[in-house]
Amino acid sequence: MKRNCKVSLLAGLLIGLGSSTLMAAEENASAKWNELGGWSLTGDIRAGYVKYDYNNANDSEGFYATPRISINTPEAAGFSAKVTGGFATDFGINDKNKQSKNFVFNAADPKSFAIVQEAYLKYSNSGNEAKIGREEINTPMISNDDYYLAIPNSFEVAHYTNTMLDDIMFTVGYVQKMAGVWDSGAYDPIEAPKGGTDFYSISQASFVSGADKVAADDAGAAYLGLVFDNKTHKAQAWGYSFMELYNVLFAQYNFSDKAGSFAYDLGIQFIDFKETGALASNNFTTIDYNIASVKAAGVFDNGLDFTLAAMKFSDGEGQGSTVAAFGGYPFFAMGNIVHWFNAGSFQNAANYQIAAGFDLSKIGAEGLRVDLKHVYTDLDAQYSIASTGQGQDFQKTYDLAVSYAHNSGAYLNFQYQYADIDHEEDINGFRLIGGYKF
Repeated sequence: MKRNCKVSLLAGLLIGLGSSTLMAAEENASAKWNELGGWSLTGDIRAGYVKYDYNNANDSEGFYATPRISINTPEAAGFSAKVTGGFATDFGINDKNKQSKNFVFNAADPKSFAIVQEAYLKYSNSGNEAKIGREEINTPMISNDDYYLAIPNSFEVAHYTNTMLDDIMFTVGYVQKMAGVWDSGAYDPIEAPKGGTDFYSISQASFVSGADKVAADDAGAAYLGLVFDNKTHKAQAWGYSFMELYNVLFAQYNFSDKAGSFAYDLGIQFIDFKETGALASNNFTTIDYNIASVKAAGVFDNGLDFTLAAMKFSDGEGQGSTVAAFGGYPFFAMGNIVHWFNAGSFQNAANYQIAAGFDLSKIGAEGLRVDLKHVYTDLDAQYSIASTGQGQDFQKTYDLAVSYAHNSGAYLNFQYQYADIDHEEDINGFRLIGGYKF
């Protein structure tokens, strides 16, 4: 009964937060309270409750607030700057023994923390843009992954982007460090004691073995990307060098069009992972595989939409050391909570996804949306071994999501997932996250 009361109380707090911030936004919308003389204050005041039941010692739950506030300078001669501060706290109310899988604090030392998440200088002129400093970047395989309750990933990066030609974008960058509790693999009591709550080298933040991290000697990553997009055809190619660890080639093509009032998108994707440098020269880890994917998505004018997708992993090794590292989740078929890290291995596996959604604004409920998703994973029992020692044939996930977003910036998101993994305990995941963006 106490637990149910606590969940009800936290749900009430989140709904109250959404209501009060919505009212404040409506009152101040015309005044633009967050702008003055070209300077602006932006942010995301976020809070939520998460609960992950693994039916074992990893069971985790907690209430957190993770606000972020940014100061944006005016532009002068093409130059501007941004500084963002983030703070994560549970107000001391959570059970420290039930935070190992919440991924909001450093699991090895679960406590409130503050971070200078962004601090960068930007130059922009006639389709040329350059940035240097700490920033939330978004590329297919290195991304801020701003989807959870945790403070999003941020990177110490220098990059250049050119959009001078119509429909074409070219970018190149170098990333030295990363912070982000959800996606950073950094933790070492000596080399990375603060885990994802602080900035550590890309090699330290990777998912490879500790021995490979030592051999990589705090190496960074370089990337380049070329994108053509004329709203019907979109083709993109990206190359990544996670130095001394592995290289990634990402290629994707989408065809988008309409048939009457029905809009559709067809996509194909190929991602290749290949070890390099120090990791390739030792025998700690092997990385040599690829993923091929297809999808078909459609939207009807009555608010209904659907996605069908499939992705196939080759029988090479290295999925656990690479998939979703550095916040890269460009994949066509995956669950919302449990996806890559609970089955024994995705070597030679295949994911099949069916999803449907309904935009309720079409029937008068502005900003409200409901989504359902099922992902069936065909595991290869030769490679995917359960904690019991038995080979695994499948992983099944079932997702329900309800989201509300007001044009003022207030939002509230609910997610539930049930996961059935062969020869493992069932998993139930729950998230209720709300806030106000300005």
